[in-house]
Amino acid sequence: MNAEGCRNLVCSFDRGFAALVVTTLALALAPFTPVWAWSPERPVEIVVSSAPGGSNDRVARLIQKIVQEQKLAPVPLSVINKPGGNQTISRAYINQNPGDGHFLDIGNPTLISNQVFGRQRYGDFTPVALMINEFTALTVRTDSPLKNAQDLIAQLKKDPGSVVVGVSNLGGTNHLALSMLAKAGGVDVRRLRIVVFKTNAEGLTALMGGHIHMVASAVATAMGQARDGKVKILSVSAPQRMGGDLAQVPTLREQGYDVSLSNWRAIIGPRGLSAAQVGFWEDALAKVVATDEWKKSLEQQFWDGNFLRSKEFVKYMDNEYAQTKAIMTELGLVK
Repeated sequence: MNAEGCRNLVCSFDRGFAALVVTTLALALAPFTPVWAWSPERPVEIVVSSAPGGSNDRVARLIQKIVQEQKLAPVPLSVINKPGGNQTISRAYINQNPGDGHFLDIGNPTLISNQVFGRQRYGDFTPVALMINEFTALTVRTDSPLKNAQDLIAQLKKDPGSVVVGVSNLGGTNHLALSMLAKAGGVDVRRLRIVVFKTNAEGLTALMGGHIHMVASAVATAMGQARDGKVKILSVSAPQRMGGDLAQVPTLREQGYDVSLSNWRAIIGPRGLSAAQVGFWEDALAKVVATDEWKKSLEQQFWDGNFLRSKEFVKYMDNEYAQTKAIMTELGLVK
């Protein structure tokens, strides 16, 4: 090979090496998007542990809508309502399909309280992602003599059984928020009169019909009737004053009771889901919470966005368990 041929060979090598370096750097600097080895192959069920119309159901149907509209899964999703058994029925149902990522459930703090009560263990399910937090509203009829949380405590001190309160499950966040308020006000929580409904919406119907005196429910559930002037919200369990239609509603803390408790909604699966299955749904749900429709719904429903992936969600639940067990033991709900 002559001198000029050598020079051409060297130049060709240099150009090739430079291209390889540029390509390698581009790949290294590009965002990493994992391609999961699993994706659903048949219709997916999102199971809801309450009847249609409640907060769990609204979260499920919103996720279903966004996933399908954004084509975040290659198969259709359906929402299946299986109420009853303090939310144990729906979770027993999904665990009939261990290791199957085609079954999901709307998880909430009842997962924690059911373990405290010894009904089910949240460790028997696969945590996928935490989605939102929400807060409790204490709601009465507009003609109720109770005007605020102080009036409620004063009445409960006179006679703890004189105010019949509807909740959607015993040991759930709304029930605990009411119990914590009663305890903070010096009321014997064991004497509270509690009626359990399948959904908060059913409790509100009973309230407007005059069958009970108050409902402890998710804020969003009460807002529709409150806007129509059929009920009034005495207080909310948020850590600070909320905005919008709730701008004039004081928190429990503002009324002198150091009580703040948040609810949450999450996606869980049956026990034994693989890392690939969890990863697929984590990524799909991360895209859900990034949509404008999801963000708009947070404002409309008075939800706090709090997206956590599986590992962080496990830590969150472990912390919730310790706190909830301490609260329920202090309230005398468990020994």
